[in-house]
Amino acid sequence: MTKQRQFIVLIVVIAILFGVYLLFPDKQGSNEQNASNESIVTFDDIDMKESLQGKTVWYLKAAHVKIDKDKDTAYLEGVEGYFKNDSGELRIQADKGTIHRKEKTVYLEGHVKGNTQDGGVLSAENLKYDSKTQILSTDKIFTLEREQRVLMADSFTGDRVLEEIKATGHASLREKGAQN
Repeated sequence: MTKQRQFIVLIVVIAILFGVYLLFPDKQGSNEQNASNESIVTFDDIDMKESLQGKTVWYLKAAHVKIDKDKDTAYLEGVEGYFKNDSGELRIQADKGTIHRKEKTVYLEGHVKGNTQDGGVLSAENLKYDSKTQILSTDKIFTLEREQRVLMADSFTGDRVLEEIKATGHASLREKGAQN
């Protein structure tokens, strides 16, 4: 009887282990396959902002956002918002954007349009805002219209509301409506 009892206990233990295996399969292989999917979270109509000393530096609203937790990066589509300081504001719209949290940068691309508080109109292919330096820039051709003047250049750097701007590369300033 003792051998029969040991055999029954062994069968029950094996059955329990098999049941546990079926209920809780080894997910290591599937974790490797789904690691990239699990690190990406998507949202629609999300608001994001950065504040400095209790004041909003920038605010962005995106129609669609993918956040890659592994890269600490947000990929934006249908972007609108503003950059702001104590004396002004630059309202912007862009097709796409990327926020790199570790690098503290906002990168907007596609057709980027902006309107300054003092009536300036910006058109660019991309804009980059570096939170560490608080500099807004582009490395592509842009135009900035203000007070019946048009500034064009290959690139610029400036403050985040375009009150001060340094245009570089084939820079020209002309009256609005005048030919090049």
